[in-house]
Amino acid sequence: MSDATVGMAAGWIELTAADGHRMRAYRAPAKGEEIGRLIVAPEIFGINHHIRSVCDGFAQQGFTTVAPDLFDRAERGVELPYDDAGIQRGIALKGAVATADALQDIAAALAHLGGDGVAAIVGYCWGGSIAWASAAALPVRAAIGYYGGEIGKSLDSAPRVPTLLHFGEQDHAIPLSVAEGVKSRYPWVPVHVYPAGHGFNCDERGSFHPESAVLALRRTVGLLRAVF
Repeated sequence: MSDATVGMAAGWIELTAADGHRMRAYRAPAKGEEIGRLIVAPEIFGINHHIRSVCDGFAQQGFTTVAPDLFDRAERGVELPYDDAGIQRGIALKGAVATADALQDIAAALAHLGGDGVAAIVGYCWGGSIAWASAAALPVRAAIGYYGGEIGKSLDSAPRVPTLLHFGEQDHAIPLSVAEGVKSRYPWVPVHVYPAGHGFNCDERGSFHPESAVLALRRTVGLLRAVF
């Protein structure tokens, strides 16, 4: 991405991964002076209205943001609601996309934003686990993960960049032993636990916890500002 594109309107673009896979992605250019560049890795609901609003929110704070559609390898253009049917379909689609392939798509977003070390990554739910994996495998500048359920299965993947994690103490899908495991294994990684459940950052879910979301965002933006 050239600096000339920073002022363009938010909208859909197409990216191509190293293996030739083409995917859609949502890009939100920074408003005003650009502070940094950011990849957003989505939940199991695709690049839906909420994830686009997350990108727009970071853009308002000065970050040019790209969210690659990781579901495109299984089915193109999927956007799911936050209900039981959406959850079940999202789980099935996630199961059809290997982590290695998702990382190729994150790498394509990184290349679009300018290449090695240019962009950080923030991810939510499935994307939180992808952000953790990216911190070990890809040349991102920093990684922030919100309630990444598979982090506990990949504690051997040591992050190589500044990393920040957010968990909810009432998250029935992720035991607190995951947060404690990261703290024990990587004491230099800030791990914050909030009085909230899974998905507490999403204002379109019943589990939305505004106080935790505001605090987590403040910490997230603090790290981003520190690395750019």
